[in-house]
Amino acid sequence: MLQFTRGDFMRVSTRFPIAVHAMMMISALSSKRRVNSDFISESTGVNAVIIRNIFSQLKKANLITVSPGPGGTTLSKSPEQISLWDIYAAIESDKTEDIFKFHENPSPHCPIGSNIYELLFSHLDDAVTALKDSLSQVSLAVLLTDLLEKLPYLSSDAE
Repeated sequence: MLQFTRGDFMRVSTRFPIAVHAMMMISALSSKRRVNSDFISESTGVNAVIIRNIFSQLKKANLITVSPGPGGTTLSKSPEQISLWDIYAAIESDKTEDIFKFHENPSPHCPIGSNIYELLFSHLDDAVTALKDSLSQVSLAVLLTDLLEKLPYLSSDAE
């Protein structure tokens, strides 16, 4: 009997929202203070080593610049040029087969088990395309605007 759990299909880790959190802090605060992994760790409640690993991925995707010493971290592009999809693709796999995990041993003798991947893949690929399209429409600047509407006193800290 096949049993599914929530984790059998969608695999998005907490690393994506942590990366967005970090990018928001860099964007909003880096002109006023040094933004580094320790500072972001305090805000996110996530170990600074994990933040540094996320920084490494964001740097590799050319989304941030990390300067050793007092330089801190800055955006490599303007907030208007960085979409949520850019951040997602830097942190998570954007491949359908990685986002939607299948159970590893469906029976090749079962008419459903032997065809389930082929039956679902194009539909799941469409879902990934929709995710990409949706996240591509939201820039870091949009989130900053939303944040400043919610907390206007931060506007003196925003770039």
